[in-house]
Parts: sequence; structure tokens; C-alpha cells
Amino acid sequence: MSSAAVAPTRPAVRGHAGQDGPGYGHEFFRPRSAVWWLFCALVALGTTGVSLAVAKSFTTAKDSLLAIAPIFALTLVLFAVIVLWADPYRARRPWILLLATVFGATVPTWLGGHANEHILELAAKVLPWGVGADWGAAFAGPTSEEWGKTIGVLVIMLVASRTLTRPMQGLLVGAFVGLGFQIFENVSYAANNAPTDANSDFSGAFSVTLLRSTIGISSHWLYSAIIGVGVAYLLGRTVKHCSVMVRISAFAGLYALGWVLHFLWNAPPVAALPWLGMPVKVVLALVCFVLVARIAWRQEREYLARAEQELRGSPLARELPAEYGQPAVTSAVGTRTQRRRGLKEARKAGGRRAVKQARRARAGYLDVLQAWGRRGTGVDEPPVSV
Repeated sequence: MSSAAVAPTRPAVRGHAGQDGPGYGHEFFRPRSAVWWLFCALVALGTTGVSLAVAKSFTTAKDSLLAIAPIFALTLVLFAVIVLWADPYRARRPWILLLATVFGATVPTWLGGHANEHILELAAKVLPWGVGADWGAAFAGPTSEEWGKTIGVLVIMLVASRTLTRPMQGLLVGAFVGLGFQIFENVSYAANNAPTDANSDFSGAFSVTLLRSTIGISSHWLYSAIIGVGVAYLLGRTVKHCSVMVRISAFAGLYALGWVLHFLWNAPPVAALPWLGMPVKVVLALVCFVLVARIAWRQEREYLARAEQELRGSPLARELPAEYGQPAVTSAVGTRTQRRRGLKEARKAGGRRAVKQARRARAGYLDVLQAWGRRGTGVDEPPVSV
């Protein structure tokens, strides 16, 4: 099928690679953009503010924190792998995700720390006696923290507007903003809990770190990933055009979902709802995440299908390796069932070695299709020879 038969995956934008505009060539370094300076200012303020806020507790518990630092590092790597596993179509932008992690560890932690105190005080005054103390954290956590993380997703997607163009990328940016927040919060809890243990500072820091690392599978990274999809919709970063009303509604609904999941996580045990324990909360959060991710996956498949058709109809198609035409490789743009079927056929044809080769070729093929959508930006565009 010729490329004229389908809508283009994105407008072909040409320009000098050094420009800070169309074809600017830099994915995130855009000093002519006011939003880029806003990002830098927020991170600078957040880093300074949060450093001053935790300096005393971190200094007091420094030996314990250093001893359990491998747990923090392992948790970061583990959840990063989980998030990337949820990106089967390789929409990831590594440097962007690193910056998202930095933002999450600084700005929303700083903003949330200030807002939390006021919301807890307000809950104690407004809610009936005893209720505010029990439910204050449930209201304060999502109210003070989710908006700060959302700002990060919004600013990052505005700066990298040429390369972050779809809900899947909103999910990834949101997840890594939340992951940065989550890891720093774990460190803060460890520092604050260290001196409260009767046995030793290490015991206090270790116990809370182990608990929060274990249950972190459905924590901040997940809430922010869901909201990140909403931010993508709000900005119109969808494969198909959506009306303004749909975009606003999608953002409001997904933000509310992230807020509610965070609220339920912080909520205390309720005698009337004994079934709403931690395992149920974890399962509920993961189910919601998968349902939202399926929206992003569906759009990513549509995007890649268009890119594939355009690429096959372009002169670059002659440069593609022959293995990129094999069903085991081309099925990489399909559903999970289609991808598994492709690998199953590869295994029948050539055993484990064929499966390994197909996986490697799939990664390359998906990277080429993703790069096709970035043509004209000067950022990881399709090479002249693949």
C-alpha cells in the first residue's frame, strides 16, 4: 500500500537542526523556550527547597541511609524495569525519562511537603473529632502531591512537544515522575523513622524501607502514569483528533482516577469494609493501570501501523534488512496475542536461537518505526541506511 493511502503519522517538518523551533534538533535542550526555563527554575527551586527541608533528618540518619542505599537503588531499577516492560512498543525516550525522575524527586516533594501540613491542619478542623486524625493523610496525600507531579508531566511534554506525541509517552513520563517522587519519599521515611526504633537507627530505617519497597508496586509511579495519559489527552497528543471537550474530560477523569487510587491507598482500615485491605488495594490499582495502559497501547499500535505503511511505501524501505519483513518481526506492532504467536512460529521454525534473533530484530524494527515518526525534528531520525 502506498504512503498516500494513509494519514501521515506526523507532519513532515524541516528546518536547520540547530534551530530552537521546527526541526530544532534538540529533544529537550531548548533555551529559547520559556517552558524550558520554567522547568529549570522549578527543578532548581525544588532541589534547594527539599534539600533544606530534609537536611537535618538526613544528616542524623546518614549512616543508616548509606547502609540501606542498595535497597533504594534496587527498588528504583526494579520499578523502572516494570514500567519499561509496560512499553512493548518502545515509545520510551531515555533522557526524557531521566529528567522526569529528577523532577519527581525534587519539585513535587518540595511542594507536597508544604501543602501536606496545611491540608492536615484543615482536615483536623473541618472533619469531626477523631475523623480528621484518621483520614487526614487520605485527603492530604493525593491533594498535595498529585498536582505537583502533574505539573512535571505537563511541563516536560510541552518542552519535548515534537517527540512526546502520544498517550504512551504520557504514561511513561508520568510513571518516571512518580517513580522519582516515590524513591525520594522512601528515603525520607527511612530518615524520619530511623531514630524512632528502640533497637537502633538502622532497624528503624530498614523496616520502613523494606515495607515501602515491597508494597511500592502500586504506589506513586502508578498514579502518575495514569494521570500522564490524561495529560497527553489534554494536550491533544493522540493519534486521532479529539475535540476539546473529550480532551478535558479524559484528563479530568484520569486525574480523578489517580487521585482516588492514592486516596484509597492512604485510607485507614474501615470496620464496615474489612475486605478493603492492602492486597485488594494493590490488585485494584494494578487493574486500573492495565485498563488505562490498554488505551495507550491501542493508540500506539495505530501509530505504528501508520508508520509501517508509510515506511514500506518510502525509498527507505529498500534499505531495510530482510529480517524486518518476517512475520515474527512485523508482529511486534500487533497485540500481545499476535506478538506471542509470532514468537511461537519463530520457535517452531528455528528453536530458541530463532526466538532470540526475532526479539533482537523486533527491537530494531520498532526503533526504526518510532524514528520514522520523528522525521523532520533532527532527533533520532531514520538513518539513510538502516
